[in-house]
Amino acid sequence: MARFARKDQEAGNGVTMRALTVMLAMVALLWGQEPDWAGTFASGEMRLQLRRGAAGAFAGTIEIKGQQLPVQATASGGRLQGTFAAGGQRFPFTVTGAGAQLRLVSEGHEYLLARETAAPAGGAEHRHASGFSVEPPAGWTATDKDQAVLLQPPDGVADEFYMALVQEGYNAAEESAEVRQLSEMFLAKAASVRRSGDREAIPGGAAYHWEVVHPETRQMAGLSIYVAARGSRAHLVVAAGPVDRVRARQPLLGPLVQSIRSTAPPAGATSPLTRQWDQKLRGKMVRQFWASQGMSTDKTHFLNADGSYAFSSSSMVSVDVAGASGGSYGKDDQRGRWSIVERGGAPYLQILYISGESRLLAITADATNWYLNGEKAFAVER
Repeated sequence: MARFARKDQEAGNGVTMRALTVMLAMVALLWGQEPDWAGTFASGEMRLQLRRGAAGAFAGTIEIKGQQLPVQATASGGRLQGTFAAGGQRFPFTVTGAGAQLRLVSEGHEYLLARETAAPAGGAEHRHASGFSVEPPAGWTATDKDQAVLLQPPDGVADEFYMALVQEGYNAAEESAEVRQLSEMFLAKAASVRRSGDREAIPGGAAYHWEVVHPETRQMAGLSIYVAARGSRAHLVVAAGPVDRVRARQPLLGPLVQSIRSTAPPAGATSPLTRQWDQKLRGKMVRQFWASQGMSTDKTHFLNADGSYAFSSSSMVSVDVAGASGGSYGKDDQRGRWSIVERGGAPYLQILYISGESRLLAITADATNWYLNGEKAFAVER
């Protein structure tokens, strides 16, 4: 099978075909998949912060009238249902919506909350933590997501999706076949296909366009993939959404893919910062544990001295009410290689999974603790 990238690719600022395929799966938003509830949402009265747990569980806080109220919730069927604690009691709430706006209802009160995002880029360069940069159109917001930059137009709707990324291992002879392969998950649930991967030449590259009929709404949805070759790399922009909106953005998307810039760090390059964290973590077991209100997660990263990586996690949710009790338990484990890299003057734990995917986890510290991907962590001897 043709490959944009080899499975053993270990470049610091690119992604493999498997990783790109996984990210393209986010386009399933068009087909009514579970909304992305994680993040911060706010109105003039309330601020809701949610972080993802395991098995559809979420935890966080509601800030209202100067109070921080702990929240626990579960996602199911396109909605979030949970409770928050106040005055020694727990109160139910339901959240519906998708994309940039949520509707929270509790005890007969309704709040419309907008997702907090980065400030409008205004045409300025946005640099991803992995090293590449892109220049969004004026007024668009840019947010890092794994190995891609998610882009949102100021007048966008919930089911519009724009993504910029860099792909390693580009081969011009395989471009058309690979791009078509990437479109398969978008086409899989379509009621019918009206346009199937039509190729359009653009300055410095090509664009491929699909148009399909949504299986439920019967409305037209569009997918476009823009590719600009840069030696052994491909710079890509993926666009998906209602077909009229994707078509209307086309004059902006060609220049957008041309604006992507990427540089690879020298092989084996190190700095005092990466050496400091490598010495602290090599050969250690990194633990992250969180528990609150009947929910708990326990994550363990094994950073072996030979550079191999293993991860295991377990989570538990328990419910205990008058006359009944119950609980659930979940577990996950992964394998790969690890290293400490520096991006924009900050340290990251880089994981290259055996699946070919890669991930960057931010390392931060304060006066007393250090954090991996925003969660408190401890490095202990095995």
